[in-house]
Amino acid sequence: MDVFTVENHNEAAVEKGGREGAAERRTRLLRQGLKMFLCSLATWTMGSMFVFPSVLAHDLASHNTTIYGSHISFTSSQIDMTGSLVMLGSTIGTLAVASLMMRLGRKACFLVSSTTALLGWLGVALLPNPLGILMARGLSGMSAGGLALVANNYCIELADPEVRGMMAMLINLGILLGQVMTVSVGYDARYFLVALVDMALPLALLLSMLYLPESPPYLVLKGREAEARLILRDLRGRCADLEGEIQSYRDLDLANDSEGAWRDLFRPEVLKDLAVVSTLFIIMYFTGYQVITANTSRMFEAAGSSLNDSLSTIIVNVVQVASAAVASLLMDRLGRRRSMMLSYGLMCLALGVLAAYLWAAGEEGEEGEEEPQPQAWIPLLCLMVTQGAVTVGANPVPFILSSEYFPTRIRATAGGICYTVGNLTGFLVLQLYTPMLEAFTQVGLYAFYSSVCFVGIPYTYFFVRETTGVKVG
Repeated sequence: MDVFTVENHNEAAVEKGGREGAAERRTRLLRQGLKMFLCSLATWTMGSMFVFPSVLAHDLASHNTTIYGSHISFTSSQIDMTGSLVMLGSTIGTLAVASLMMRLGRKACFLVSSTTALLGWLGVALLPNPLGILMARGLSGMSAGGLALVANNYCIELADPEVRGMMAMLINLGILLGQVMTVSVGYDARYFLVALVDMALPLALLLSMLYLPESPPYLVLKGREAEARLILRDLRGRCADLEGEIQSYRDLDLANDSEGAWRDLFRPEVLKDLAVVSTLFIIMYFTGYQVITANTSRMFEAAGSSLNDSLSTIIVNVVQVASAAVASLLMDRLGRRRSMMLSYGLMCLALGVLAAYLWAAGEEGEEGEEEPQPQAWIPLLCLMVTQGAVTVGANPVPFILSSEYFPTRIRATAGGICYTVGNLTGFLVLQLYTPMLEAFTQVGLYAFYSSVCFVGIPYTYFFVRETTGVKVG
């Protein structure tokens, strides 16, 4: 079907007041969902990177050899760095991709970031010393930053407004599925085998580029309206007002006006939104969820739980997936603000209970004649609730808002700024895990994380505006 036929057919449908049937809509949204699933391979890749320090720590507790059989060992600080360097590398990747997205397009950025991820995993598997592995982790971080930015922007630009929250949650679910896959493989496998298996994720993303379309807003802003119209008809259906949507992008006919784009970034309302979303990223990372993700096995061991630390890590990650799946169905009903407040409330309660439990167990150990035998299920339950609750809103919503709050021509740059603030915060929080644990003890550390969650509730109520169902562009 040529472009003019598509255009005339669409105009005729609108003039006749045609409505999309329920079956037709389901089929269309299923196709849209398939595209989102393939896009989520980017976040599967990210999730595998985030949880890898826990796998590495578990493996090195029993083995101290590389793929070549040579000796290798990591200090606690170096284990921390395997997580924090991913966040630091993400900063570089985010800034690089933000500058390329409007020049090269979303698909090109997927290709570059996926290739970088492949090289990062190859380095982790094959390099024979801690320094080489840490450098490879930094490279993995660069790919993670690029993948996060392009995947979230791509999802927001392709999804229908009324299901945008659910589609964005599908992208977030990919992070958790990548984590489950990695810890499951790592339950009884060497760290280098886990790295080689995880290479399959960016490879699958590279292959999916053969099917995924380019972003319609990007195409319109680059003067390729015929391509955009064909893609939008597949995404929105035959009865949608395609010309109205294209015109909304055409009105931003300043794609190559870099001075205007930068001027837009300094508009008071944009600066306010940048501050609000960036603060959400700071709060999110200081809730400790990323620290728990990267150090779950170490935290179970430190808490004195008698359960197998690797099995407990798998259980926590499976609960996260189940929670995210439920949250994806509720996001567009609850809205962004209520989802975040619910998430912060549950996390605050669970982390507070864990801190109180460890404090009581510590006192019993000091006063009793025998060493206490901590109830194994209490740390597990608290971390299950915490990591499950974060998927309801505290983790996905800042990423969603970083795309929804800003117009198309500055979305990549504005989102890149927010991600950079978040990545630097994540680097700081992960690198400070061991020093904070030594200074605050476990009780103080979990109490601190619980307090940050508590602060997130009024902050969301007073400063975050609702964007559910609102068109972006």
